[in-house]
Amino acid sequence: NFIPVVRQAEGGELELTRLQWWLLPFWSKEARIKYSTFNARVETVAKAASFRDPLKRRRCIIPALGWYEWQELPSGNLPWYLHDAKGELLGFAGLWDRWERGADVVESCSIIVGPANNAFEKIHDRMPFVLPPDRSEQWLDRNLTDAATVMELLQPNPDDAIAFHRVGTRVSNARNQGADLIDAV
Repeated sequence: NFIPVVRQAEGGELELTRLQWWLLPFWSKEARIKYSTFNARVETVAKAASFRDPLKRRRCIIPALGWYEWQELPSGNLPWYLHDAKGELLGFAGLWDRWERGADVVESCSIIVGPANNAFEKIHDRMPFVLPPDRSEQWLDRNLTDAATVMELLQPNPDDAIAFHRVGTRVSNARNQGADLIDAV
């Protein structure tokens, strides 16, 4: 799976590129990792070996119209679609890394997640950090390398910033495509 990301290039300009989802740390001995790195938990991101260096030096923004979460119930999982309450594009706080071994190169990324806001916590306990536009430039700044300062940029999503509604179970199968997958049921 490849997803679009915005990151600051070495020359300082912003670039839009596509990276593999599930962060592969630069230090990995193989081109795959044995544990889950598709999300970076805010509680451990500054200390976890896979995410510590990218948090300081390789941050990105992952643009999205919204995302799905599944509410676990005794009767089965119910899918929900979450999106910006004003209908604008979201920017998830992300990390990226570059793994190289000879001619093999893998650039990959992860989304930083934290506790759900009060409005959504009854449905799911976690959600991505959405960066407001006024923090995006600072988030991408490669000169900002102090982990504590970077962590201050990760603020919980305000309860009224993210809207959500139930969607049909067709979203549970990746083969299903179409704009109707985000329609409320």
